Amino acid sequence: MIRPGWFSVRETGPGVHLLAEPGHVNSYLVLGDSFALLYDTGMGIADIGREVRALTGLPLLVVNSHHHYDHRGGNASLSGEAEEFAVHAAGAELHGSPAPREWLESYAHIARGLRERYEVFHAADSDAFFLTDSRIEVRPVPELEHWRIEAVRPTRLLHEGDVIDLGGRRLHVLHTPGHSPDGICLWEAETGLLLAGDTLISGTFFAHVPGADLPAFAGSTRRLAGLPVTTALLGHNLRHRETADFVSRVADAFERVRDNDTRPSRSADMFGTAVWRHDFDGFAVLTAFDEPPAVRP
Repeated sequence: MIRPGWFSVRETGPGVHLLAEPGHVNSYLVLGDSFALLYDTGMGIADIGREVRALTGLPLLVVNSHHHYDHRGGNASLSGEAEEFAVHAAGAELHGSPAPREWLESYAHIARGLRERYEVFHAADSDAFFLTDSRIEVRPVPELEHWRIEAVRPTRLLHEGDVIDLGGRRLHVLHTPGHSPDGICLWEAETGLLLAGDTLISGTFFAHVPGADLPAFAGSTRRLAGLPVTTALLGHNLRHRETADFVSRVADAFERVRDNDTRPSRSADMFGTAVWRHDFDGFAVLTAFDEPPAVRP
């Protein structure tokens, strides 16, 4: 039984709501005059459609930032409600398979471990700093025996330069490969709002997973740093909202990693995969652990 409050929902800008699964994935609902757009649908652990319906009765468009399971987990629960499921054309075939049972079981184990670590952190925090509250509480993990992430066929393929008109606001599609070949950000030029998916996160950037491309990641983040961003909304972690300065620092970091201008440490990602970890101020970049990277003297 999933307890109420799995999502942390709040307005994070004019006509933009954060639908966070704290410690996991951040999805965003953007309201126009004629349509609402849901950017990513999260883990599929709880009913994201219920949260959307509580916020708007507008016709709904779903846009997945990329094909990874944790960003399309709620697609199936919206299949009777969403007008469209839009993805980048490079990811059309990548949406064709459900999440394998071993991935779900592995992630469930990770989620429970994350909650345990949060409890230790929260106990220490309550004695001194008071950084945490219910908005960013990593939720207890419900029973996940029947958790599934089904495949949902996209109904619309997006390309670089496409414009999604919601009525009164227009979102431009930016193809930003790097974390995955089909990554897209949505850019509202009039307000400087950037919906960034996993191209920008306030944690560990996965530049080592299948389909990741480090030079492309560096190019995509540098491109975003060239935009007049006022607000960047990020795909993961508790710090969901950042400024242009953060975007620029991420771009600088990726160029340093690409150019072997760091001193990485041996580490592992949350699934236990060996990686090189390149640490920066407030985030880290994980790269494939094959041969030791060349390091400038």
